[in-house]
Amino acid sequence: MKIIGLTGGIASGKSLVQQWFIDENIPVIDADLVYKQLSKPGGMVYNILVQIVPNDCILPEGTLNWKCLGQLLFSNEEFRLRLNKAVHPLVQEEMLKRLERLRIENKPLAIVSVPLLYESGFNRYCDKVICVYVRPEVQLERLKTRDGIDETYAKIKILAQLPLEQKRSFADFVIDNSGSQEQSLVEFQLILASLRSE
Repeated sequence: MKIIGLTGGIASGKSLVQQWFIDENIPVIDADLVYKQLSKPGGMVYNILVQIVPNDCILPEGTLNWKCLGQLLFSNEEFRLRLNKAVHPLVQEEMLKRLERLRIENKPLAIVSVPLLYESGFNRYCDKVICVYVRPEVQLERLKTRDGIDETYAKIKILAQLPLEQKRSFADFVIDNSGSQEQSLVEFQLILASLRSE
């Protein structure tokens, strides 16, 4: 089974490409989804988070206030690094378990969708990596529109990740999502054909 890493920057369109793989009946393991599942009350990640996040980021019923946590992560680099160090190994472990199940099912391809693929070191488990890229000015405008935030906060969010230019240079394949979805879909189909023929 070939493991394909799918990464990109915030608001670059990674979720769109991820959905195209799902539409092709290719299994996708989404790191963000795994993170959220493990962060439900009683989950391994939840048990760590409640010890290190401020009380105002925990809702009265005991669940996490994701908006509050997001603002804290993007405004406090020291906290973000501490949280990532505590949580990433648990998310990786769960993702590797899910990959093993797919291997047992003899799936030819599996996609791991990880925003912080290089930052977390998960790229070492991948045979190939696809980066969904957008030009900086396009990324900024899409993020402002998507999250309803001002330019200052949007730039803080973008700068919290490895620069897209760097991710692009590390990747085996690049989908430039700066233009239309139709153009990106053509690039996706060419990459998929290449992966299936190897």
